[in-house]
Amino acid sequence: MGGDAVKRVLIIAYYFPPVAASGAMRPLGFCRNLSAFGWQPYVLTTSSECVYPVHQADGKLGERVPATVGVTRVPYTDRLQQILYYRDVLRGMLKRRVGQDRTGNLQTTQTTPLLPQSKAGRSTVKDFLLDWAFAFPDRQCGWLRQVVRHFQQFDEKQIPDVVFATGGPWTSFLVGSTLAKQFNRPLVLDYRDPWNCNPYYSFSSRFLTRKSQAVEARVCKAASHVIANTEELRQRLIEEYGELRGRCTWIPNGFDREVLPLGQIPAEQLDGLTPSIGYELCHFGTVYGKRTPRVLLQAMWELFQEGWLKPEAIRLRFVGGWDSTDQECERYAADLEKCSFLRREPPISHSLCLREMQRSSVLLVLQPDSPLQVPAKIYEYVATGRPLLLIGGEGATANLVSRHALGVSSPNQLAAIKVLLKELATGARKLVQPDVTRVNRFDYRSLTGELADVLDVVVGTKGCS
Repeated sequence: MGGDAVKRVLIIAYYFPPVAASGAMRPLGFCRNLSAFGWQPYVLTTSSECVYPVHQADGKLGERVPATVGVTRVPYTDRLQQILYYRDVLRGMLKRRVGQDRTGNLQTTQTTPLLPQSKAGRSTVKDFLLDWAFAFPDRQCGWLRQVVRHFQQFDEKQIPDVVFATGGPWTSFLVGSTLAKQFNRPLVLDYRDPWNCNPYYSFSSRFLTRKSQAVEARVCKAASHVIANTEELRQRLIEEYGELRGRCTWIPNGFDREVLPLGQIPAEQLDGLTPSIGYELCHFGTVYGKRTPRVLLQAMWELFQEGWLKPEAIRLRFVGGWDSTDQECERYAADLEKCSFLRREPPISHSLCLREMQRSSVLLVLQPDSPLQVPAKIYEYVATGRPLLLIGGEGATANLVSRHALGVSSPNQLAAIKVLLKELATGARKLVQPDVTRVNRFDYRSLTGELADVLDVVVGTKGCS
């Protein structure tokens, strides 16, 4: 193949517009820019109504996909969801079977769970069987079978030069490995998150954990190249799978400057706020699981009680879902709301969310206990040019903020957060806008050039550096 010929890359992306998932932004950013580097992308994904977990479909996000990018959507059925649906229907039918005996007493038919739960051992067996049958390597596993069926017959002209699979879900890697073998083409794996070393990914049994690790090792060995979205994850992958040394690089997530136009807001509204006016720490997105602000809220409440903090100096704004089940966190949030330190607002559209980010004083990032991961939305934060305040001062996210002077960070520890807040409130520490050259490092135009270099090496049209 001539070096100037347009090459084709099949991008396997379970999350893809119009699905408004953070995982859709990276493949979208690559698709919008690959043609400028001699690569024509086309995408394999699923339909928006099949995506698990459920995500909103954003028509405007879908319009960002270039018309030249072909998209094949292969729907599938979540088998566990289907079984649970029929179970609930059956339960409803059984509950309605209410009759009267001869004495006029009501009697109902007792229902039973999907599998026995009367003993702890049986519950463990139930979890194992459900994971094995319906959630291995993840809940999206049913998509693989439908993709294989879809590609049982294919046009030879549609075979790509390289298969690129981005994950999670990790079923995408299995799809990529299967199709690369079927097409006899090189495979590139793209890690947007850690797989088996991910604190949010686990199984109910050691057997499935070991099996998952073996599957990851197998697909990594089959890949011609592996990309991680953080340097920390790249190093971890090489430690786990030594054969990846020399064929594992890192390309961070980023933002698309064309769809994040800046400079439309008057400069005086974008100037960093001073303690005399106050900092408003704004968080956009869902609060859930380990990504909780409990320690931050506790620090603010204690500083208020101690007389060190007033809402005129520092306050919080949360825009998006609030799915925290931490009762202590909820108590602090309610108390801070009453004292005007905190506002909680419902989710808003992606376009409006970007606008509000840009208007914000400081953008708050919650990333505790995730040393190998950087939340995808942080790059939209970066694009706005606003300073970041990170709670979670260890690992990839903290290193990113420090390395590129994007803001300040603190460990998710009460004493450390209190010190930082006091310094901000008194002016001993100031938050300033990041330098524009550091911000532009994360433009997908630049990042896609790095990806194109990897693809060129993989297909042999560019020598290894």
